[in-house]
Amino acid sequence: MKPRTEKKVEALLVGYHYLHYLPTWVKVTKVQRRKVRTELPLFPGYVFTRLDPDARRKMLQSNLLVRTIPIFNPRETVHQLRQISRAARNAPELRTVNPFKKGDLVRVKSGPFRGLEGFIKREGPSATIVINLEILGQAIETAISPADCEAVE
Repeated sequence: MKPRTEKKVEALLVGYHYLHYLPTWVKVTKVQRRKVRTELPLFPGYVFTRLDPDARRKMLQSNLLVRTIPIFNPRETVHQLRQISRAARNAPELRTVNPFKKGDLVRVKSGPFRGLEGFIKREGPSATIVINLEILGQAIETAISPADCEAVE
């Protein structure tokens, strides 16, 4: 799928009456003292649908898709998507985060340590990770949510 075309693809699927699923999450930002709610795809670049070969060809001709990905275990995929849908209804702040491993180099995106880099030391028990941040030749440890970190290439 071309970047940032998930909602256009969804509208096209609705127009053709194809069953589809586009999991989203709500991002709330402040713009000039107002709260702005934006609905963003939970998995950027992906819309889930089941298409026969003719429908697939039609969707590829729309020039919104780059490629389709075959699913080899459709039952498991549908089960996982139902779980995600159920979780999204109960936790509207649901969003994907990068799966970091011990030893990964990360940069802090937000909070008081924004811009600092460190290594993942260990995963915490409540979806937080502990990283080393090098400051003035010293290292400190702090628990930071994976959502506040990004991988450093």
